[in-house]
Amino acid sequence: MDFKAILLFMFISGSCKLRGPMVIYGTLAGRVTVHLEYDQEDEAFTKSWCKVRDGMCIDFVDTNGYVNELYLGRVSITEDRSSRIISLTLQQLKKEDAGQYSCGIRLSQYKYESFWMELKVLEASQISSPSPTTTNLKSALSPPMKWNFVFLAVVLYLTLKLLVAVTILVLLLKKHRGNGQTAKSN
Repeated sequence: MDFKAILLFMFISGSCKLRGPMVIYGTLAGRVTVHLEYDQEDEAFTKSWCKVRDGMCIDFVDTNGYVNELYLGRVSITEDRSSRIISLTLQQLKKEDAGQYSCGIRLSQYKYESFWMELKVLEASQISSPSPTTTNLKSALSPPMKWNFVFLAVVLYLTLKLLVAVTILVLLLKKHRGNGQTAKSN
């Protein structure tokens, strides 16, 4: 998924209510666990994890007990409501597990708050030093503050461009209608 599509999705869905790492690293045949934090007002809602395939994000596990049959025995999701943390684990990693993922909160039938992340699956020989397979929430909270400002700047810029375009269109339509009325009165 390209950067423009992600920006558009973020613009449509609103601000992200989940916080966690944007990039996750795992090794072939290994396991990766990621912890995401959510807000207290979202405690009662279902949380789910999906993988982007062919432009669609296909759910494969959620906090209501759903597990896609392709991931049976390889994936788990747990929720600690006292600390408001979702823990997602994917084990027996394969090369095809690499890619874009989204963890989300279903706020209603039509509203879904998403947090996008990328999983990179490496061969053991690609890792120069031992690294943890669990991503600590405190060590990798995202989006970083500077990205919040970048996103806000992009949204403001695009909104301003849209406002200018609509204003020009309205002025042109008024001028066109004015020219049409002037021609009729002559």
